[in-house]
Amino acid sequence: MRSEARSPCRIAWLFAISWLLCVSTANAGDARPWIVGTYAYPDRDRAAAIQPLADYLSTRGAHPAEVRLFNSPSALVEALRVGEADIGVPNLHGFLQARRLPDRIVPLPVPDVPLAQADRYRSVIVARDGIASDEALQRDAPRLVLAMVGRDSASGGFVPARGLRELGLEADGGFASLRYVGSHAAALEALASGEADVAALAADVHDRAGVTGLHVLWRSAPIPPGPLLCRVSDGMPCEAISAWLLEAHLHDASVMAALREGWPEFGDAEAFRAADLPPLDALVDEI
Repeated sequence: MRSEARSPCRIAWLFAISWLLCVSTANAGDARPWIVGTYAYPDRDRAAAIQPLADYLSTRGAHPAEVRLFNSPSALVEALRVGEADIGVPNLHGFLQARRLPDRIVPLPVPDVPLAQADRYRSVIVARDGIASDEALQRDAPRLVLAMVGRDSASGGFVPARGLRELGLEADGGFASLRYVGSHAAALEALASGEADVAALAADVHDRAGVTGLHVLWRSAPIPPGPLLCRVSDGMPCEAISAWLLEAHLHDASVMAALREGWPEFGDAEAFRAADLPPLDALVDEI
């Protein structure tokens, strides 16, 4: 009868294969997760909004990924700079900050917002009744309270600050006081309640609210969304991530669906497109 005993060589070969599999599994388990980050915003579950993105990149890259929220767009960019985040979903201000760090942070694709919806993402400067013209605003500004969303907001920050400069005023120093209130809804509420005399906010928030007795003194051109960002390091496949994003709509529609929930300015975007960088780079000096 043929013996069932295994030869010493066969046993050694099986042991070596088992050891290699264990080492490979352990290394995969020990891999530092990619940190997919964004910034918090009132009444928007931004962690949920980027979770499908993190899951998708993890699947495509066969690498663990985690979601992390930061306090502001500026904090997100700083986290990318120092290695506390690897992939970021910024606003336009954050993206423009990152363009000043090209050796550390590179652009990824951007949501492809339908043209009609992209045209609606603008900023407005709105004043209470009694301030119905540029001349009245310029005359009374030293006695008025200005409400803005945040210093590193786009439609509630640096974009309307540029609009005020076009009117001959500075947001910081041109008014009796400047209040950063944290959200577009809060800016509009400050104006409607009388806590502020002038407010800068996203046009769609103002237009939908239908608050009477207010005067739109300035409306911006359409504001482009900020492309996603990738931290430059030996362990980050930024070029591959860029390609994966351009294919995301073919593999997982939930990626863009969740981003739309987190960022209304993405409209009905269904896919990513390559970022058109020259027009964006022209804005860097404005922040």
